[in-house]
Amino acid sequence: MSLSLALLKSAVYLADKCDKKKEDCDDSDDPLMPRSPVSLPGKLGNATDTLIGWSLTVALLACLLGFIWGGALVGIGNNTERPDMAARGKRSMLWSCVAAGGIGAVFALVAAFYNLGRG
Repeated sequence: MSLSLALLKSAVYLADKCDKKKEDCDDSDDPLMPRSPVSLPGKLGNATDTLIGWSLTVALLACLLGFIWGGALVGIGNNTERPDMAARGKRSMLWSCVAAGGIGAVFALVAAFYNLGRG
């Protein structure tokens, strides 16, 4: 009930405000206009950006090393006639690719929603 009243009050507020002439209708104190988010202050904002950048880099390097290790296991397993080792290597390569794709997708989603919130 209170949500519908708040929406009704907002609609009445906007209708009253924009019934004025266009030059008098500024949106600076409009409660429904999206505002840009407040960023983290100074050194804390830089520290979080650095932490996120390094964690992304380390995670992608771990995926690359897992892929290389899996390729080595496949090569060793095929040359020494150990099919279980080759199968583990193939699985390792597959999951490394899936993990790298997941990291890229999460980064893209976070960036998209961040830019969507900024307006």
